[in-house]
Amino acid sequence: MFLAVNFHYIREEYNEPYPSIFGVTPEEFENQVDQIGSAVTFLSIQDIIDIIENKKKIPKRSAVITFDDGFKEQYELAWPILKKKGIPAIFFANTKPIEDNFVTITHKIHIIRAYTSSEKLIKVIKDVMGQENIPFSLPSDETATSVYLYDTKEAAKLKYFLNYKLNETEQRLIIDQAFQLLGFNEKKISNNLYMTKEMLVNLASEGVLGTHGHEHRPLGLLKNEVAVTDLHQSVTKLKNWTGRSVKALSFPFGFKKACSMAAADFARENGLKFAFTMERAGNINFKKPFFLARLSNSDIPNTSEKHEIIDFLDNLPVSKWFKNII
Repeated sequence: MFLAVNFHYIREEYNEPYPSIFGVTPEEFENQVDQIGSAVTFLSIQDIIDIIENKKKIPKRSAVITFDDGFKEQYELAWPILKKKGIPAIFFANTKPIEDNFVTITHKIHIIRAYTSSEKLIKVIKDVMGQENIPFSLPSDETATSVYLYDTKEAAKLKYFLNYKLNETEQRLIIDQAFQLLGFNEKKISNNLYMTKEMLVNLASEGVLGTHGHEHRPLGLLKNEVAVTDLHQSVTKLKNWTGRSVKALSFPFGFKKACSMAAADFARENGLKFAFTMERAGNINFKKPFFLARLSNSDIPNTSEKHEIIDFLDNLPVSKWFKNII
């Protein structure tokens, strides 16, 4: 079984006024990597490519550590730990934040919620939506918590509303306005949050850089030409900045409808070799390399027992989304 494990935030502490930004500390990250590593062989981008191209056999139990969104903290805090241990990884970066001092809509939501009470945020959102003549209604507890497993009911409902009940155009309009109305400095936040071009150059030279698209948009929900343009921008910019072509893609958001066959075809035609979704499952082979399943680090059991990690791996559901997407 091949397991892909995804991380986002890696911080020394999480002390925002309102719980919204969730991740692990460097110590927790190192412990989890050690736990997983006790039961698997870690693979690199090149290892995965060699297996896809039948140059290597897939180990009985293997894993890859991945990071989405191109956060500076991943480079500064997580990568040194992995390098010390000799463990490869894949860092999937968006390019627009780095190029344009831009903060993605997803991260604007995280930041707004981390520093704004739910009551105040709901009022601001309602006001903006009222001005734009967009109806406002929160989902049920059951609906929201079925998607956001690790949030409180209130947080899950608000996140579900923002991410699922609004179309992408509405979401971008409302969040951009709310971000400005609440006084956040986009350029300053972007510079603090995302990797620099120099960091990307270093990761590319180590063979661990991948693309997460240009703007962090759900590619499968976009028109095919828009999805392809977004991915093309990212792939081109990463090559221009680093002098190297990326070989791996992580679909932004990663849910089934966010995964794009058009983007996968473009990726394949332009030298990329594989891509990850966020289907919570394991992979028994690489026969459908552009729709590989992946788990969040939060899905991995918190145990130091090797046999428990092995049992977890051996009993994972097998990836199947590709059957519907293709």
